[in-house]
Amino acid sequence: MGDYFDIKYKLLPPTLQMQLWVLALDANTGKVTLAYSPSALPGSLRTGLAYNYGGNAEAFLSIRRFSLTAGVNPSNGNADLGLVYRGFRFGTSASVTQKSVGVSLGYGESLLPFPAELSSTFNNAATGLQSMAGDIAAAPNNPLAWYKLHSDDASAIGKAISTGQQIYKSGTDSDRFGVGLRLNYTPQTGATIYLGGQVRF
Repeated sequence: MGDYFDIKYKLLPPTLQMQLWVLALDANTGKVTLAYSPSALPGSLRTGLAYNYGGNAEAFLSIRRFSLTAGVNPSNGNADLGLVYRGFRFGTSASVTQKSVGVSLGYGESLLPFPAELSSTFNNAATGLQSMAGDIAAAPNNPLAWYKLHSDDASAIGKAISTGQQIYKSGTDSDRFGVGLRLNYTPQTGATIYLGGQVRF
């Protein structure tokens, strides 16, 4: 009986098989992503939502060589916007609590952080980790209040982790050349300009 009622999927037209919609859920220790694509064809429309644990929530849209990402961290008011088109990158970021803003332009491979940026990022993360660890005894009493108190510390740690992931990813990136310009402003350092290029052999 089963022999007469088996469905032969291989008999479906190839175009029908490839136009089926795709809904994907991906989760790991640092991020959860829900993505949707109306087609499995390369370069087709892809959109979705993602949440970085202890960090920002973001929405993304990509089609062919164009991609757009917008994110916000509800705990500290940080927001960012990124756009990529044919190898060109444009990004903006702002922090309400730190009263800082940044704009970046680039082409090719993303520039690795400059030494001063690396030092500041990991020093802030170390300070945040020490602060959270020193106050860990208060966490079980009121976890939400404890996290809200240390939201900036968690963001600093998250930024250091993202920076480490960026450095690791650069070693496997197909692009071997990149140039970039970054403009940042913070009340502590004022306006800073970073301009650089890199080539990986």
